[in-house]
Amino acid sequence: MNFKNLLQLDSKNLRTLKVSEKFSYTFRRIKIYLILAIVMLGATIGVSIYGLNTIYHDKTQQVYYQGLLRIHNQNLGKSMWYSIATDDEAVRAEMIEEFSVTMIENVKEDLDNLAKYRGETEKIKAVREDVELLTDHVAQLVSLMNEGNPDENGYLDNRHEVYLYAKENIRPINVQIIENCRAISANVQNEMESIFDIIMVLIIVAVVLSVLVVVLLLVFMRDAQKKLTQSVLEPVYEIVEVAKEMAKGNLNINIDYDAQDELGVLGKDLLNSTQVSRKIVDDISKSLEEIASGDFTVGTMSPDLYLGNYEPISKSMDEISNRLSVTMNEVKDATSQVSTGADNMSKGATDLAEGATDQAAVVEELTASVSEVADQTEVLADTAREGMEMSNKAQEETKIGAAKMNEVTQAMERITHASREIKIVADTIESVSSQTKLLALNASIESARAGEAGRGFAVVAGEISALAEESSEAVQNTHKLVNTALAEIEEGNRVVEETQETLYKVAEVVDKLADMMSKSGNMAQNQATSMREISQGIEQISGVIQNNSATAEESSAVSAELFTQAESLNQLVDQFKVR
Repeated sequence: MNFKNLLQLDSKNLRTLKVSEKFSYTFRRIKIYLILAIVMLGATIGVSIYGLNTIYHDKTQQVYYQGLLRIHNQNLGKSMWYSIATDDEAVRAEMIEEFSVTMIENVKEDLDNLAKYRGETEKIKAVREDVELLTDHVAQLVSLMNEGNPDENGYLDNRHEVYLYAKENIRPINVQIIENCRAISANVQNEMESIFDIIMVLIIVAVVLSVLVVVLLLVFMRDAQKKLTQSVLEPVYEIVEVAKEMAKGNLNINIDYDAQDELGVLGKDLLNSTQVSRKIVDDISKSLEEIASGDFTVGTMSPDLYLGNYEPISKSMDEISNRLSVTMNEVKDATSQVSTGADNMSKGATDLAEGATDQAAVVEELTASVSEVADQTEVLADTAREGMEMSNKAQEETKIGAAKMNEVTQAMERITHASREIKIVADTIESVSSQTKLLALNASIESARAGEAGRGFAVVAGEISALAEESSEAVQNTHKLVNTALAEIEEGNRVVEETQETLYKVAEVVDKLADMMSKSGNMAQNQATSMREISQGIEQISGVIQNNSATAEESSAVSAELFTQAESLNQLVDQFKVR
């Protein structure tokens, strides 16, 4: 993989991947850069912590203990010189104890602590030898001072000898220890500076590498965003344009996007589907052209194209062709029958004129009877209409009662829910009361332990306990009341449900009665209307019958014309091809 592949995605490779794999491939690369950045950041933090730990817990301690060693060494010299110069025997004894025991032990302890952090270096060994030598000379000095006696002024009578011994033997060792400690301090300082420089270099390198990784990540993400978006949206835009053309009715489309991902497969499927649809449309157009030209013997010309949901179209085309053929055959048969019927109609017209006179007399008698029945039917329709209005009012009142009872049921349910919540609150209060009694008991025990000081607190605890007891009793009474209320509410719910069920049954009966009355009213109204129409029809029939005689003569002439038209229709039907 070259440097360019580190910063860019391979567009050709993206086209061969599925959509989910595109994102997985891209975000996997991003995760690698993030892990590298995190590793660099962790290395920077680790180096920083290691450097600070080394400087503080190692080098700083070395500086501290060598400084402490120098201080104790200097204090040893100060105590020694003060013990030689003092004229107070008690102070002298205290100073001798301080520099010969305390300061020597402090110097040895400081040296051991310094060696623990720095190790047994040459300087540490030199200081240790000086300390051992110092210990021997201090012992000799103490012995020499113990041999002297105070003079009349309180000074040692051999203080000059003691002074010379301290100056010639102990003072040089003190100075040598101080010089060695300074050398150790300088070495430690140089080491600290070197470690600091190394740590700073490592931190700078790690930060630079981290920044470089972040920059590479940003460059890669910019390229990945562009190419990933292009690889996903390019086929989408092309498919959207194709879909717009299809929505406009244009099936002559082409999709140039060619890839192995889901969008490429979708494009190929869409293109294949469009081509199949175009072939089907062409086949339908050709079939309809043949049918429009009068050839009803053709259906679909390429039935193998009509697969799946297109199959009903093929069946419909064949069905259209079949039905048109059947219809034209039936028209042809009907034309022959019309021709025969026209001849018969001419003969029947004469007989119709003869019977028209007899029908006129019968129709007059029928008209009088029908008028009387129509009047009675209208009275019956009015009565049925009033009954229907009363049943509708009863139906509305029943529905209102059922709705009110439903509201009562809902209210009872809300009361039940509220009672159960009261019971939960009572349980909570009872729990709090129990905890309060327990706390009061603990407070009483603690106040008893406190004695007189806790007597007032014990009184308060007793009051709290009594209050908790009263709360517990009140909660129990509340429980009883709530349980009693719940039982009454449940009984009320049962009664309400039974009443509501009864109302629903009454409503059903009233609805059925209303429907029956409505149907009866409608039937009576329709019957009255029908009777009026019958009366009018009979009157019309009376007029028609009177005209039948004249019409019969005209029918004979029309029958002859109808026969001629039937022959012409046969000639027109023969022009169509049918199955």
